[in-house]
Amino acid sequence: MQTKTVILAGGAGVVGRQVAAILRRRQPDLRLVLAGRRLEAVQAAAAPLEAEAMRLDIDAPDLSGAAKGVVIVGLANDLNDRLLTAALDAGSPYLDVTRWTSAQKQALTTVGAQGRPAAPVVFASSWMASTIGLIARDAARELASVERIDIGVLFGLADRAGPNSVAYMDRISTPFLTMEDGVWRERRGFRDGQVRDFGEGGPHRLYRFDTPDQANLPALTGARTVEARIAFDGQIETRLVHVLVASGVWKALSGPRFEKMRRSMLYNPGEGAAHRVRIGLEGRDAQGETIRRTVQVVDPDGQTHLTALGAVIQIERLLGRLGPALEPGVHLGEAMPDPAPATALLKSEGVRING
Repeated sequence: MQTKTVILAGGAGVVGRQVAAILRRRQPDLRLVLAGRRLEAVQAAAAPLEAEAMRLDIDAPDLSGAAKGVVIVGLANDLNDRLLTAALDAGSPYLDVTRWTSAQKQALTTVGAQGRPAAPVVFASSWMASTIGLIARDAARELASVERIDIGVLFGLADRAGPNSVAYMDRISTPFLTMEDGVWRERRGFRDGQVRDFGEGGPHRLYRFDTPDQANLPALTGARTVEARIAFDGQIETRLVHVLVASGVWKALSGPRFEKMRRSMLYNPGEGAAHRVRIGLEGRDAQGETIRRTVQVVDPDGQTHLTALGAVIQIERLLGRLGPALEPGVHLGEAMPDPAPATALLKSEGVRING
């Protein structure tokens, strides 16, 4: 694919600005277009990068002026699939890094209803724009068979964040499915606490949460069990959320009326904190021997930086500049045939991957 134009919908946000800056440095020949509802904001974000600014309402996107072949990147929640549908209608490559599991399923239905897309459509909404899934797949390559993948996330409360990054809190008490011993089982968020050691980050009790990794990785790796758990680096805050969810109070506070109060509890972004993820793998080698491996992932620049890097990886895939060019159709972010170039890119940008 030869296109050299990328439209970042949500390009003036916390993640969008970082995606734009990294792309400008890594791919200086690209025509970068930062798009958003507030033209003044995208103009301010675009100017230092010598990028273009475009007013774009994600709920009523007008892509009539975008040439076919332009890569359209969703960095803001496309809750009604309007941006996705506009990209499909335009026959343009599309990337989304914002969807939780049910929203990803909804998007797959939207795509399926229109038939085979004329261009690649990539959903990279697993944890931190599919970076963790790619690292897990890279680490699992030494295994002849994968039995279990265990993802533990330590979320820094002082980290930089945009509102979208904590939107999952509104769904903490919503049931979801995970694969256990080859069977789909219904789970509830912030239950079933287990302690995980994050090395220099210390031990923390983590609780279940919904992330597309638990839907995608069983299919991609053959793992019979995939689980994800999360904690905040403030143990008091983690315990408080667990108690509120387990008691039913959190569910009672659901809905728009209490949204401000819910988010004020955990959304107080600071100047930045390291984002830590622990990946545990278990499987067998070619001789049938059991292998257990732990990979510690640390981005010193935080979760928004790791998300931005994940988006850049997928954009470069769509441009045919990181691995084979993608064919028209639906793709998952973790499904790179060879994840090694992605992990190499992450390491080159300061992400520590040990184990």
